[in-house]
Amino acid sequence: MKTRIITAVILIAAALGLIYFVPAYIFNYLVIILAFFTFAEYLSMFKERNHPLFIIAAILMLLMSNSIMRMDALFLAATDPATANIAEMAKSGETFWKLYAPLKQFIAIIFASVALIPMIALTGKDPIETKFRRMNVYFFGFFYFGITFGLFPLIKSYTFGLEPLFENFPNSNPHWFLFMLVIPWVCDSAAYFGGKALGKHKFAPAISPKKTWEGAVFGMIFSAIAGLVFAFTLLKNESVLFVVSVAFIDGIFAQFGDLIESLIKRGAGVKDSGNLIPGHGGLFDRTDSLLVSAVVVFVSLLVKSYVG
Repeated sequence: MKTRIITAVILIAAALGLIYFVPAYIFNYLVIILAFFTFAEYLSMFKERNHPLFIIAAILMLLMSNSIMRMDALFLAATDPATANIAEMAKSGETFWKLYAPLKQFIAIIFASVALIPMIALTGKDPIETKFRRMNVYFFGFFYFGITFGLFPLIKSYTFGLEPLFENFPNSNPHWFLFMLVIPWVCDSAAYFGGKALGKHKFAPAISPKKTWEGAVFGMIFSAIAGLVFAFTLLKNESVLFVVSVAFIDGIFAQFGDLIESLIKRGAGVKDSGNLIPGHGGLFDRTDSLLVSAVVVFVSLLVKSYVG
């Protein structure tokens, strides 16, 4: 437990530094690195990392994440057209490169992966069952990690309706990204302690025997409470109802993110995704809920921009 707490403190300090003080381009590179090693760890669980397909799939996955990261101008144009200043962008000839090129790259990578991953996965002398399993493992990892990690920089760069954090960095207000990190952590902690104290009814015994419905409810309630804290502090310019609602929904889906990883680990026959982080297992063990949380937060912000 001591090792787990010390590691958690170090991770929290590092996360705050990366969120608030590291330039965007460095943050993006670090996300790419994190995505690569998480993908590699995931494949190691299934003993697939040494297959020739790994390098090709990893490159495609990282290119897809990169294309999503580069859609920040497209995201801004969708959420805040005035700030995006599309007219000026068109005059300077940057419309294609900032708005459409990343989208075309994303589509091209999807087509390339659909062609290359099955073609390479199904070659060789392995039994057909092994080949089919390999193809499914690679496809899931490619889309799951490629899309979710790509959303991290978009959420971090979201500034619509928020006051700049620092005067010298007008686009630095990544409070929603901190929200994306904190809510799953609060939910997981509350679900653990709530389930330990009051848990009687199993939630998903075949996948994660220790999870209970009581713990899940605790997780959702405390997620909403954490959302309320954000609504009156860092996200005070946002609607309280909106922030609390996103937190509550995030608390639901974050638990499913944890279940997804538990299902994957059971399918791979491993207890932890890795042992890179002392007391916490592997990278996937620490990011399982965050990946789903990224989707929830991103979609919520996108929907909000359209409905006002």
